[in-house]
Amino acid sequence: MERLMRHLLSPWLLGGLALLCLAGALHAGARWYRLHEYNRRLAEPASIDITPDTDAGLVLAKAYRLQSGGDPLEAIRLYGTILQQGDARFRAQVRYNLGTLYLRDAARLWKDRGLLEHVRINTLLAAAKDSLRESLSLDPTQWDARYNLEYAYRITPPPKEKPKNDFQGSKGSVFATLPSIPGGGP
Repeated sequence: MERLMRHLLSPWLLGGLALLCLAGALHAGARWYRLHEYNRRLAEPASIDITPDTDAGLVLAKAYRLQSGGDPLEAIRLYGTILQQGDARFRAQVRYNLGTLYLRDAARLWKDRGLLEHVRINTLLAAAKDSLRESLSLDPTQWDARYNLEYAYRITPPPKEKPKNDFQGSKGSVFATLPSIPGGGP
């Protein structure tokens, strides 16, 4: 037993254990630093530089900041770059943010301009509905997406009336309007 204890307490073994502990501490410190930098960048989305290697979470934070700050076109572009990244909940969040952006623009146009912007409003609402439906299919527990989808359906303007046909003539028989079918029976 004494020999085993002497062997276990040898300087080589103690040095190896000390190196292993030092390597673990360095790894934990490096990991902590990366998380600290990531959280610092999340706290200041305006300072995030977007490159092809930028993490999708940081791109989402930057796009949301742009959406809130009044640059919807750049936010839409950034959302488009991360639509297929991450897990289902992340993709649902991206779709929700994108649908909400379209819905907000459509509601603003509807309030400001009314039916004068009928085509643009309907286009924005269709895009909002598609994004919100996709968000709900990825994550059915998103109640905000359900609410916004219901709101999009409620503010959808009625379809424009088509001009009426002012045809005044009378149609005597179906054969008068279809000249290629011969009249009469067999």
